[in-house]
Amino acid sequence: MESIAIAVLALLATFGRMALALLSTVAIAYALAYAMYKSRRVEAVLLPLLDVLQSVPILGFFPIALYVFVFIMPQIGAELAAQFLIFTSMAWNIIFGIYQSFKTLPRELIEMSQVYLTERLALAHVFLPVALRSVYYNAAVSWSNAFFFITASEVITLGTEVKLFGIGSFVVDAFEKGDTTAAYVGIAIGTAGNIALYLFLWRRLIREMPQPPYVLSKILSVWMKYGIYVIFTATMLLSAVSIYYILRNFTPASQQWELLSYLVNSLIDVLPTLARVVMTLTISALAGLLSVALVVKNPQLETTVFIALSILSSIPAVFLYPLIGSVVRGEALSVALLLPGSIVYTVLNAVAAWRDVPKDLARAYGIGGAVYFIHILIPATLPYLITGLLTAWGGAWNATIVAESLANVNGLGAYMAQVAQLGNIPALIISVIVMSGVVITVNKLVWKRLYNLVAQWHS
Repeated sequence: MESIAIAVLALLATFGRMALALLSTVAIAYALAYAMYKSRRVEAVLLPLLDVLQSVPILGFFPIALYVFVFIMPQIGAELAAQFLIFTSMAWNIIFGIYQSFKTLPRELIEMSQVYLTERLALAHVFLPVALRSVYYNAAVSWSNAFFFITASEVITLGTEVKLFGIGSFVVDAFEKGDTTAAYVGIAIGTAGNIALYLFLWRRLIREMPQPPYVLSKILSVWMKYGIYVIFTATMLLSAVSIYYILRNFTPASQQWELLSYLVNSLIDVLPTLARVVMTLTISALAGLLSVALVVKNPQLETTVFIALSILSSIPAVFLYPLIGSVVRGEALSVALLLPGSIVYTVLNAVAAWRDVPKDLARAYGIGGAVYFIHILIPATLPYLITGLLTAWGGAWNATIVAESLANVNGLGAYMAQVAQLGNIPALIISVIVMSGVVITVNKLVWKRLYNLVAQWHS
């Protein structure tokens, strides 16, 4: 009973921490999205920068979290560091979602707001409401993503270890002490909490789209207009302090060969990780196609699929490890731990295509079997599937940090976790650059070209 009570309190602490981070994320997202919408110069700078930042794994933000928050403000620094790390797990899709909502505003609505409304009124009554659907939907996705990495946010390891009270650290502590009963209790309560949250909060928000109170709308309208200046100033301060503390530990002349060895190690380790990610995406793509086929035959399954995906996406790999690790080991375990997050993104996007599948055409001409699958189902699903795979690609690389470490296999993710635990910041930075470089390069050279090609062909 004691472990249950502690686990419940830990979950409440985690949920409170995440809720505060989510509110901050939404506020920052509105300000950044509006700044990009208003200014092409800001857009030209922020869009590629955000694209790079969303490819940086959570460990890449550890030096900032540790040096800027923990070392400088030891009393409250750990909590601020956790908030910052949770923010990095939540922010990117919310920012891009709001930005997309602004960019797709009907021209007539924009012109009418310019004629009849002041900028502040337009922000409160046009821009703020138009992005709410995207905010609610992406908030649910971001919450799940942040919870997936909650152990990394509550147990910050970079040479030294900083732990915060929460469900993530509770489960980690229980496993470290060999108290598997308490660990399983924490896993069960964490999973049940997220299921309840989806059923009673996220689903309702997405369905009903409640409008913010009038006072909050007024405050947000002011923030949307001027928030970019606050964010810019804070970012410059964070960057300056981080660079100062990191460079203070560097002695470039004597570390040149070490830096080269870190680069070589990262480039070698990236190959097995790449193979695991490709295998994961292949399995996810098949799962996506099979899910669409099932939903096309039985549309009532769509809700069931979404609920199952929401639950699956919010279960951290550390929580899944005891269950999956008892069945498989090594390479199979690493891929199995990567699959949940990847499948969520892929299936979620693929299932959205079921209404575009020409069922009547197939029924009228009696098309079925392999012909139906290859010539009707796959072409109709492909644009959605590519979008899901593009998202899953970046997420899978981030998840390798946890999956490869738990599976005890060699790879870039395991290497990053190892050097972070040792506090080897130069090696961590180089490995982060290598991972981000691979993700961004493949995004530009493969995924986006493939997406554009499929979109053009589909149209």
